[in-house]
Amino acid sequence: MNETGIYVRVSTEEQAQEGFSIRAQEQKLKDYARIKDWQIYKIYADEGISGKDIKGRPAVKELIADVESGKIKNVLVFKIDRLTRSTADLIYLVDTFNKYDCAFNSLLESIDTHTASGRMFLKIIGIFAEFERENIIERTRVGVERKVKEGYSLCTAQASYGYDRAIGERIQTINEEEAEIVREIFDMFVTGGETLTNIARLLNLRGVKTKADKTWDSSKIRRLLKNSNYIGNVRHHIDDPKRETHYDGLHEPILDEEIFIAANELLEKNTRTSITKPPDNEKYFSGFLVCAECGYKLKTYTTFKQLKTRKQKAIGYVCTNRTLKTCHASSMSHKKVEAAFTEYLSQIADFESPEEDITIEQKKQENAKNIAAYENKLKALEAKDKETLELYVSNELSFDEYRAMRTKIEADRAFINAEIERIKLPSDNESDFTKDDIILNLRENWELLTDSEKRTFLRNFVERIVIESTKDEGCYFGEVRVLEVKFTPFS
Repeated sequence: MNETGIYVRVSTEEQAQEGFSIRAQEQKLKDYARIKDWQIYKIYADEGISGKDIKGRPAVKELIADVESGKIKNVLVFKIDRLTRSTADLIYLVDTFNKYDCAFNSLLESIDTHTASGRMFLKIIGIFAEFERENIIERTRVGVERKVKEGYSLCTAQASYGYDRAIGERIQTINEEEAEIVREIFDMFVTGGETLTNIARLLNLRGVKTKADKTWDSSKIRRLLKNSNYIGNVRHHIDDPKRETHYDGLHEPILDEEIFIAANELLEKNTRTSITKPPDNEKYFSGFLVCAECGYKLKTYTTFKQLKTRKQKAIGYVCTNRTLKTCHASSMSHKKVEAAFTEYLSQIADFESPEEDITIEQKKQENAKNIAAYENKLKALEAKDKETLELYVSNELSFDEYRAMRTKIEADRAFINAEIERIKLPSDNESDFTKDDIILNLRENWELLTDSEKRTFLRNFVERIVIESTKDEGCYFGEVRVLEVKFTPFS
């Protein structure tokens, strides 16, 4: 017989009333194991602890861990209720024992899973436990259905953003601070024409968190826009479109029904377009393009167009400030950026190190100087932010004016912080390229590099690419030109 684990337990009350001492149980089980010629691995004892469940019982947890690790292959108890008084916990434990090929024995009930009668007894327990589980599920389902039909929000995980529900309360109440954000999101989407991704970006720049204290993304904005809680409804089965139902709720609505309907009609009509997260290799220009008009970095976006037999994917770049409506530079496709970059390369001399031999120490001094300049700009933004708040509090600015100014300030702050972090990043010394590996005539060989190699090259040898995108009135296609490429100097 494999190693046997003996489990004993007694609560303080049981020991006083019934004389179930730990030592008495332990001795009887040792004697029984000796008769069966079982080798005892360890005695697991929970003293003075109730058996209503297995939570808070360190010896049971240790027993389970040793079963799962294969240290013991047989569990012996004095009586089943010493192990647990919960049928559900008993089934869980026996299932665990079976999973790891561990036998189970109870002395007083004469249960031995090595025998047919012992296995049958446990199967009977399992049948009754399964019946009870199904009854609980059925009662819960009926109760939930009734609750929703009566107008009570489920809030099984947490209340919708914009609402709170205190413990013990059946009706959610409006969280005014969050509700204002909800109204603003619908206004930005329906009236302002903002994309889901840009709405999320603007909220993140302002430091607005979700209900779970997370950052926003397009999927969270989409779920919020589709949430009928905001017009006074309660929902059920929202993860199953075929079963999803909506009922009149008892809580107070946050929105008028008209703007909610308009938002959901827009969601149906809009094509799936999203600003991407940190770039794939095919977006190798991401992070290097700088707008010639305002000096801000460009961000990537991806669009999909449904053709007859496939989806066509297109990558593009757009100025960060264009989404904030403070820059008028046109967006540009990746193909046009590639063509403009290639054209620029054709106009410059063969790639060489700069004539000035800038040392690592000089580069560090230059970086420190740039960081100090950016930190001064941050201080100026803090002062401007404070001044803007004072103007709003004194009613010299409307809420819309204040919001617009704050949005611009937060965008500037985010850009400056990103630039500081970029300057602080150490150079990548594990690049696939070294100075000696660089092909002397970059013009002739750029197109031979893979997307991954192009991105690696840019990361190691280019600081920024200043690019211009213009579109004359009445013209469908705009012109894209690279005005400057600043290469990283070698030390």
